[in-house]
Amino acid sequence: MATSRSTEPAQYIAGASIFSGRPDPTWPIEANVAENLLALWESLPTYSGPVQSAPALGYRGCYLRDPKECEWFSYQAVVTMEMNGKIVQRRDHDRRFERMLLTSAPPDAIPAQIFDAIFE
Repeated sequence: MATSRSTEPAQYIAGASIFSGRPDPTWPIEANVAENLLALWESLPTYSGPVQSAPALGYRGCYLRDPKECEWFSYQAVVTMEMNGKIVQRRDHDRRFERMLLTSAPPDAIPAQIFDAIFE
């Protein structure tokens, strides 16, 4: 009996929590960008301090999700990875993970004022 194997690479999805009352943007991540994000994650120091709460309106962070439902959520210089109930946090002082993830979005997916507010 033959088994089928997908020849397509694993699909990573990114998104940004920015809107209220309409769907937030999501987009597929190219394999090389996902690899760079995961390498960056591995290089970040662990963090166990407080995490800033996101506001009810406006930018509330961004995420990378892999096909196995592992998610990395980045907001205010902390990246939180959650998989199967396990949570690991890492500090990203320069917000490189957040910046790399957001700049991978298609043109016009994220309003320019969001970038201005985050990375001024």
